[in-house]
Amino acid sequence: MNDIDPKGKPRERPALHMPEQATGYALTVAFLTVLAPFSTSDLPAPSRAAYWALSIGAGWAQVLGLILLMRRVKFFDQRPAILRPIAAFALAFLPIVFIAGQVDGVFRPEAGGAPIWIMLVNVGAVFVLVSGILLARIRPRLDPPAPPPARNAFLDRLSPQMGTALISLTAQDHYVEVTTGKGQELIHMRLSDAIEELAEYPGLRIHRSHWISSHAFLGTSRANGSLLAHLCDGRALPVSRSYAPEVRRMRPIRPSPVPAP
Repeated sequence: MNDIDPKGKPRERPALHMPEQATGYALTVAFLTVLAPFSTSDLPAPSRAAYWALSIGAGWAQVLGLILLMRRVKFFDQRPAILRPIAAFALAFLPIVFIAGQVDGVFRPEAGGAPIWIMLVNVGAVFVLVSGILLARIRPRLDPPAPPPARNAFLDRLSPQMGTALISLTAQDHYVEVTTGKGQELIHMRLSDAIEELAEYPGLRIHRSHWISSHAFLGTSRANGSLLAHLCDGRALPVSRSYAPEVRRMRPIRPSPVPAP
């Protein structure tokens, strides 16, 4: 999901952050291999590394797999992003305990000590801490603005002084309010017809009354339970629930003025 931070700057939050999570996984395995907690010091170093890699990896893979599946469930689209990983962990907890118990039985068939679920809670806390530190250092991954495409039928309808760097289209009764980097203009036509003429122009319909250009999209935020799309001219337009998944997949541009035609 792409969010706007409190200072108004775009901030992209990808669903998984795979590079950072993989680094967190590797560091956690290395950390536990060296410290050898929960009486794993009796295992040779290679076996200890394999033990922790399998124990942690099984849970990690299950939770990530469930998060990916939940991205297809519309129930989560209009709810806080943190709900997906929480639900994924809750669903995966018992299978994780079972798999970790099997791994423990293979490497330490006669080991005693704390129940496996207590060990998993502590190990999970270490993994979350390490991954959280890495995720907190992530910088926005933003695409540079692409140049406006070649002219088409809709762009030819605009007055010359309006340019061709579109920002948004908004339905106004029997007119379409066109916003470009140089101002606004009303065109007598239906929004659906305008969008059809702009089929080759990068953009997306986000609401029954609004279309936005990919070149002007800065990210999303939530206000009073509604999703908003932020544009490079400072406006925020509402996003309908049916369009929310596509909007979340849009990549924001770098915050800069709309390029001149």
